[in-house]
Amino acid sequence: MRIAVACLALLVVLGFPGCEDDSGGKSKGSFVEQADVVCSEAEYQISQFPRPLDPNDPLQLAGFLERAVPVAQKQNTELKKLERPPEQRAQIDELIASLDAEVDAAERMLAAAKREDRETISQLLSQSGAANAQSKRLADGLDLAVCGGGN
Repeated sequence: MRIAVACLALLVVLGFPGCEDDSGGKSKGSFVEQADVVCSEAEYQISQFPRPLDPNDPLQLAGFLERAVPVAQKQNTELKKLERPPEQRAQIDELIASLDAEVDAAERMLAAAKREDRETISQLLSQSGAANAQSKRLADGLDLAVCGGGN
């Protein structure tokens, strides 16, 4: 059952140049819109991957993660390329660090799943859950609808 929860948690994880506002600077709204496009694309790609038939089977989990982790990594790379509005830079940087922590946990979970190490998978699930909760809180504060499992 815990591995099934891990799959669900990872679906949440795995989950654009800035437009100028009237003053010629980057606006928070344009960052939010662009970030949500990046995250929506990643979420869609991951939704197309077959889920493990037996979510309690570490090897099936590994098969899913082998496909999902690179998509999440690409998502985070794209988010890092976006222009951040100065007044939101610290909060956005914190969100990206939290999303990176989720991907790191997923990468380590993939390695544990390949070893069929259920205990480590469970530990990493807890770490991923904590990072996901932080990502959601930060995403909500930025009014993101998709990234970090926002609103």
